[in-house]
Amino acid sequence: MGLIFDVLGQPSVDPERCTRCGQCVAICPDEVLSIDGDVPKAGPGLMFGCIACGHCVSMCPTGAIQIEGRGMRADDAVELGPREARANADQLQALLLARRSIRRFTDQEVDRATVDRIIEMITTAPMGIPPHEVGLVVFHGREKVREFSRESCRSFGRAARFFNPVVLTLMRPFIGKTNHAIMRDFVKPLMAKLAEASEAGRDLFTYDAPVAILFHGSALGDPSDAHIAATYGMLAAESLGLGNCLLGTTAGLNHDKAFRQRHGIPRENKIGLCLILGHPAVRFRRGVRRRLASVTFAE
Repeated sequence: MGLIFDVLGQPSVDPERCTRCGQCVAICPDEVLSIDGDVPKAGPGLMFGCIACGHCVSMCPTGAIQIEGRGMRADDAVELGPREARANADQLQALLLARRSIRRFTDQEVDRATVDRIIEMITTAPMGIPPHEVGLVVFHGREKVREFSRESCRSFGRAARFFNPVVLTLMRPFIGKTNHAIMRDFVKPLMAKLAEASEAGRDLFTYDAPVAILFHGSALGDPSDAHIAATYGMLAAESLGLGNCLLGTTAGLNHDKAFRQRHGIPRENKIGLCLILGHPAVRFRRGVRRRLASVTFAE
């Protein structure tokens, strides 16, 4: 629905609470709202109309504006606490520096309330155009994660056998030299190894984590939306003291129709990253600084 504009948000203004300050009119990115002596009114806008971005609702000092539609409800607006109650830059950087991918977990399960809180924080992830086009499949509890791991590894094994040297050679003109090399030297061997380990009773995919969250996104949304949401989930888990790791191999499940159907993933949606999490069995004492490939300031 994200890029479809036949369904728009419907702003409404309470004239009793509105102070006619005009802040909602000034902040609206599409100039949907206008005011001329009376309370603000919604119009067609410059391009698309109201997409329920919520800027006007967030700006209004008296809570006089509500929006219904495009995934937004009147009660979705929440009061923000004082700025000093939020993480400052030093705290955020400390959290980011301390986070490392965890693949060793204790036997302790993660309670449902903690999983629900992580999901709630995931919903705050930015999206290209509202509403959210990101969906989650949550595997809560080790038995469910183990079955997810086994069925995924079976799928990886089938894919590895399909991508034999003949098929990869035929694909090369269509995917290019670099992608061909990645498929041949990394993706196929990795899938084969994960499948082989799973058959031998070792979980090298989800590492026997107690929770796995699979992210998928609609073709109507921005392709990066699911990855951004997964990153928010990763940081949410870290803030709650849970070890976590993002898995990219799940993209190999996109062609498994049975898997998608079994877990209610719409046919047009693209499977993205998977986040595994649990109580860490290891404690790192140092962070590791990383460097970007390049940083260039435009002149």
